[in-house]
Amino acid sequence: MRTKLLLCLFIALVGLNTNLSAQDAADMVYMLNGETKKGKVTAVHEDNIEFIYSGEDLNYDIKKSEIAKITFSSGRTQVFNEQPAAPTAMAAPVSATTAASRKNKLAVLPFVMVSNDQGLMSEAMSGQVQQTAINSFKKNTNQVIVQEAMTTNAILLQNGLDPTSIKTMLPKDVASLLGVEFVVYGTANIEFEGTRTSGLSSTTYKNDKDKDKRKGRELTSNSSTTTTNYDTTIGLTIVSDTGSSLYSVNRNGFGSSLDTYEGTLSYLIKRCPWGTKRK
Repeated sequence: MRTKLLLCLFIALVGLNTNLSAQDAADMVYMLNGETKKGKVTAVHEDNIEFIYSGEDLNYDIKKSEIAKITFSSGRTQVFNEQPAAPTAMAAPVSATTAASRKNKLAVLPFVMVSNDQGLMSEAMSGQVQQTAINSFKKNTNQVIVQEAMTTNAILLQNGLDPTSIKTMLPKDVASLLGVEFVVYGTANIEFEGTRTSGLSSTTYKNDKDKDKRKGRELTSNSSTTTTNYDTTIGLTIVSDTGSSLYSVNRNGFGSSLDTYEGTLSYLIKRCPWGTKRK
């Protein structure tokens, strides 16, 4: 008799534990935006579901169009919408251009700016140096067709590329994407070195007779000039659509003004494979 009583008590406890576990189990609603909702799905309609969060009593309507899937407490899963695939590494661009159509065309990428002056690290400054290089290629080279900056930059933006992310692509793929045979990579290192002030003093006289300093009629004026100094180094690398490096050089600019990069670019471009001073 005692054995039967213990057996009945054990069965009751097991049943109670199972019932409590079932009550603790929750439905999991996985949203397309990555959010997960835990609670109880109380109804499924044509366009929405009714849902109560765990520990709450308020009933919510959730649109099916926002739900990826629901995993019910029973273990059954119902899929409503496929979740977006996780981003993958950038694939090589598919270009409609041919080697023949890219022949002798050259594109200059936005320059990578390196400086201890944050104002020179801007996108605007990068584009300014890029445009200066393009103008120099047009003026100081032969046998190449130079692509406009707005065309190059528009293609890069359409593909989510900037001077940093473009480094993840092979140069030959960049050339194919831009529709050119040659791609110019540039770096402008412009370091701010401080300012320098120089003074000038001069003496004048009211008339020739006043040149006799003993009369004390000389007039002395002072003036000063402040200059801002920069140390500039420009790097250029030209790569073909086959991946071959045709020209790679760095040069420290001659001068200390901010626009020193202009003359440095001109010097380097004149000596590139199509430059007017190519030796």
